Amino acid sequence: MSYPLHPPRRKRPILGLLCCFCLIAAGCSADTARIDFSTFARATTPNDALACPTGLCAAKADFVTDAVALSATDLAAKARALLSSEPRTELASQSEEGLHLVFVQRSRLFRFPDTVNIAVLPAGDGQANLAIYSRSNYGHGDLGVNRRRVEAWLQRLGIPYRAAS
Repeated sequence: MSYPLHPPRRKRPILGLLCCFCLIAAGCSADTARIDFSTFARATTPNDALACPTGLCAAKADFVTDAVALSATDLAAKARALLSSEPRTELASQSEEGLHLVFVQRSRLFRFPDTVNIAVLPAGDGQANLAIYSRSNYGHGDLGVNRRRVEAWLQRLGIPYRAAS
């Protein structure tokens, strides 16, 4: 009985695909367009989360936000400062008046981009409210990442909120 000099090579297609996937994902671009919260439609895939004040969003929200005792300008400045310091997060664009912000936060391992739109709205009497929509740019599911991000960012900003019914 003879044995080959070299054992047969095992093909590792999954590892090769994963390496290619990682290289591609590292260069993934994000959609940084600002959305109109009153008219936009949510993604049809389960990889987004929405927090909105009552009456603003046409889409069904996951959370309902309430006003805070800050002017819209002050709340937008607070959001810009606090959220720009989040890990792997950059401010991608903002409206001229600075009340609509678009952030991109990338996943730790594969650097997939998630787009986060924030609109700060004057609520009268020196108060402001905030709408936030976080979504994955790639893939079907997100294992709850966008929902947890929205909740964490609302808490960080001191925005009162509750689960939508």
